[in-house]
Amino acid sequence: MGANMGNASKIATAETSSAACVLKTPEFAKLNGVRPNTVRQHLCNRGSYYGVKPEKRANGFNYWPAIVPTQSA
Repeated sequence: MGANMGNASKIATAETSSAACVLKTPEFAKLNGVRPNTVRQHLCNRGSYYGVKPEKRANGFNYWPAIVPTQSA
């Protein structure tokens, strides 16, 4: 379990609908400094990765916006 697991309610993100979804899961994970399976697990268990939701395309892949979730002050 990661150190930020308990902080999920304190996470604020940019609006995903306004950000273009261009990254596949491994690229999004690398941008956020985690393993791809961590992102997949959060998506499966919570429906998002700290509030960021991917766009599921017709080819079956999830595409994520190029943003990093940050903690609110």
